[in-house]
Amino acid sequence: MSSSAGAKKAQSEEKTPSRRWRSPNKYLLIFLLLVLLLLTALSLHQQTALTRSLLPTLSETFQPSLSELSNSSDDADLIIRRSFEQSYAHILPCKKSSWKAMDSRIAIDCMQQTRDHIMTQNITVPWWFQTLLRDILAGGTGVYSPWHHFYTSKPPFHFCTMGKVATTEWRKVFCKLNKEDCVDGNSPGCNKQKCAWKTTQKMPTNAPWAVFVRDPLERLLSGFLDKCYNPRARKNQGHCAPNVVFNPTEPLVDAKNKSYANLLDSLDIEGQEKAMFGAYVDVFPLKWNVHFVPQAMFCDLHRNIDKYDFVGNMGKDFYFDLDRMGTKYGGQLPEVLNSTFGYMDHVMSGNHDNTGKKNNAHATHTPTKVARFYTARTVRRALEYLSVDYVMLGLDVPEWAKQMLREESSNM
Repeated sequence: MSSSAGAKKAQSEEKTPSRRWRSPNKYLLIFLLLVLLLLTALSLHQQTALTRSLLPTLSETFQPSLSELSNSSDDADLIIRRSFEQSYAHILPCKKSSWKAMDSRIAIDCMQQTRDHIMTQNITVPWWFQTLLRDILAGGTGVYSPWHHFYTSKPPFHFCTMGKVATTEWRKVFCKLNKEDCVDGNSPGCNKQKCAWKTTQKMPTNAPWAVFVRDPLERLLSGFLDKCYNPRARKNQGHCAPNVVFNPTEPLVDAKNKSYANLLDSLDIEGQEKAMFGAYVDVFPLKWNVHFVPQAMFCDLHRNIDKYDFVGNMGKDFYFDLDRMGTKYGGQLPEVLNSTFGYMDHVMSGNHDNTGKKNNAHATHTPTKVARFYTARTVRRALEYLSVDYVMLGLDVPEWAKQMLREESSNM
């Protein structure tokens, strides 16, 4: 055999095992890639399963499904549930029960776990939901403050209250119910108003809990009318947040150091109510104020509303719900409720019109003003922000809002 032939045979023998070795490597890489894809899919499935089971009643609440709703003519329901799924559905369940807990630390810790989970897992949520979690946990909004919990022993019951759901009037109610706790005005339970929203008497361990809720769209407008629309209140109270936009202590300036006009001041003219309110709805979540935070966040209602002994609605049947509450708890409550809200005449006459108590400087009479301030666009935006109230508190979207959305759809 020639030397050249021997060299070719040697090269051939060297290449043969090389080919045999590369084939297993290729299949191994394919196998590892398939395993990696499988693990990724499993991880995504587990994360999705977790976020869809975050709220204890979510499985019952989400009926029908979004795919079914896409074929529905109810735009409001679709907006609410789509927004809820993208935001509030990511709230984690509490390992400890926050029900009847006098210390709000449990609710705060649970919400902090939700925020940490969203950030560490890099979960995509709307910007306004991120700022909501930030602001209610920062403490500045007062969502978890003790003044949202009133109670009395005459008759015994606890009450959850929140801004723009007749809080001013409910304070009067509990001051009257607990008047014996402030006989001399210097008792330990008395506040600056010389009354007690929380009795100093021993409360029964099984005392029931009550709450009144309100349509979120009307509550949002009521807060705007009370805290923003009135220039004096906007400047003196500082609740029309973010103040850097709507009530800056120092005017914003451009590159030439020329001052910009206050945004709402530039719209404070007759006939610009829709533009004025629309501007506010667009940006108020940059800094959530306590009067505009969803009701479900107070007293941990989104977890505990089903445990309440009495749930009233500050809607068209408000006076009838007050009557129902007075009858349920008895004692001096009916008389005190009537002296504060004047509900008995409405009930006796069968009057279901609730436009706010007459001769009340604090009342905004919101139901009569929705058409002046709302547009279909602001309805959509507000339903997104406040979707948790409709889903978890079982509230219905008012017909006037649905009609705005229908008219918008028919004109497109």
